[in-house]
Amino acid sequence: MTDFAVTEHVSRIELQVRPTLRLAWRLYRRLFARSVALGAIVFGVIHLLEALVRDGRTGTWVGLLTVVLALSGVAVLQGGLVEIVRGLHEDGDDDASVVDVFRRAAGKAGKLLRISLLTGLGIGVGFLLLVVPGLVLMTRWAVAVPVGMLEDGTARDALRRSREIVNGNGWRVWRALFWAGVLQGVVTIPFSLAAVGAGPFGWWVAVTVASALTAPFTAHVLTIVYYGLVEPERPVALESGQRWQSIWAAEDGSDGSTRDSIWNDA
Repeated sequence: MTDFAVTEHVSRIELQVRPTLRLAWRLYRRLFARSVALGAIVFGVIHLLEALVRDGRTGTWVGLLTVVLALSGVAVLQGGLVEIVRGLHEDGDDDASVVDVFRRAAGKAGKLLRISLLTGLGIGVGFLLLVVPGLVLMTRWAVAVPVGMLEDGTARDALRRSREIVNGNGWRVWRALFWAGVLQGVVTIPFSLAAVGAGPFGWWVAVTVASALTAPFTAHVLTIVYYGLVEPERPVALESGQRWQSIWAAEDGSDGSTRDSIWNDA
């Protein structure tokens, strides 16, 4: 597979939060089985190690391994979900299997891990010093993972590029993140309650299911924000087998596709 890179251009448009969340929900439903399967695999391993640490039967090295796997696993999961949407965005390719997605994302695992480390450290320090800087950095670097998957450059380049993309829409991107977090929290609550007193295995099952169900939605929100701000002239996701044609190439003046608008509250 050849890497798909979007243009370096960033269109200055006003991102709309509600359409972004609606489109993320449609993508979530459309890709539900693969998204949840990816999440279950990644978070199953992560939370299994966490359960061992909580049980107190492991040494310090397992705790460190858990942190590393959590960072790298979540990065690969996000990258894999970006890769699925990339296929839908480019030519409506809806055939990538879970194995294919992991394989493609794993090719950039090192870069994605570095992005996760840099953003985690920066945002963490920002929250420790003062809450507001942490929120600002979290917003500016919101689309660093999609950039890392879809564009060339280093992890630092991805952070810089994310800041450029979000510039002018920071408040709207933060609101999209906030509402995605609220929805994630609402879904997580019953699983968290079920995990209380359920024992190591019950805790592992509950938190794994909760993470697998919720994490993909937030990842889809960020991918939609990325495409919406970088390529607002084309739909984020095409139907299976459909190809997008620019309005400048169409003889009848239409683009031949159903446009998912996230910059117009119509």
